[in-house]
Amino acid sequence: MFRPILFSALAFVLISGPAQAQMMGRGPDPDLNRDGKVTQAEFRKSQTDALLEAFDKNRDGQITRAEFKPMEDMARRFRGAGGAARAAEVWTRLDANRDGVITRAEIEASADRRFAASDADRDGILDRAELTSLRQSRSSGGS
Repeated sequence: MFRPILFSALAFVLISGPAQAQMMGRGPDPDLNRDGKVTQAEFRKSQTDALLEAFDKNRDGQITRAEFKPMEDMARRFRGAGGAARAAEVWTRLDANRDGVITRAEIEASADRRFAASDADRDGILDRAELTSLRQSRSSGGS
């Protein structure tokens, strides 16, 4: 079971983001109430829950570098040095205070930044087109 979760996490972190991966049929579904729209709260919760589920092995609400290392190793195995570098970039971006631990608050802040950048019409909701755009920018090397 560990390998499928880790591979899924690798896919959505390195290839697209969790919300974007969902739009491609994998990863968490950010539309938690199934109304066809994704609010900032839904996006934040889906992103945070997915990362903590995938990496927080001792379920203490934070991800240590040791818990994240298997993902880096898998990224190196499947994507070479570039994959490992991308995983390291993800770690650096998420560990905002550089204390060696990614907290729920840090994941939520990152999700909020991605949501704001993706909400093109600034209506506080990500629709299917905005999620698709977010996925496309992630797969082409964007944030």
